[in-house]
Amino acid sequence: MSRIISHRACWPLSRLLFLSPLISAIVLPPLALAQGNYQNWYPRDITMPAGHSYPCALTAMPSNLDGIPAADKAFINHVYAMLLQCVQAKTIMVDTLRTDNSGFSQAYSTYYAKTTQARQKIMAEPLPAGLQGFRDGVINALDQQILFFGKASRARASGKSFQEVMTYSEGRNASNLLIAAWSAMTARYPGLSPAVSDSAYHHLCALDLF
Repeated sequence: MSRIISHRACWPLSRLLFLSPLISAIVLPPLALAQGNYQNWYPRDITMPAGHSYPCALTAMPSNLDGIPAADKAFINHVYAMLLQCVQAKTIMVDTLRTDNSGFSQAYSTYYAKTTQARQKIMAEPLPAGLQGFRDGVINALDQQILFFGKASRARASGKSFQEVMTYSEGRNASNLLIAAWSAMTARYPGLSPAVSDSAYHHLCALDLF
């Protein structure tokens, strides 16, 4: 898929179908309000910092999580709060790579700290039955993006263009893993409400590099 600076087209159906075999192979929050019997980590305000915008039509995750079983809601709430943190860190990192400046190393340090913190919190969450494919797909995608941005920031500092670094294989690997994670989630929750489905989809789409 081609990348658009403001809003981009999201994953096409053909790509989702092509990557479906991958599903079987993928074997601190700003507020904490009580939500049922778990703590709601998802922030009220998802606005990006000034000068940055989400690359697709990301909407806040509905607090009711309609279509998610009660026993799974804490996991989904916590994971998507952390994914939002990763989306914001990734978006700022991409914007930095796109511009010509000398701040690539510092930008990567900030990105790395936020993303690894979120990764650790996701891995610490008790894993509900049937969600290992989703969880592992997300974690493996984050690992590939961490590698991608490390290589890309060093390459940009040495003079390579934004277009050149966007060809690094780790970025495409992460994209494929995110698509497979989404397919695993929809297989686990076929009854998601439209609002929850749209938000969950666009969190993963916004995390994608392409």
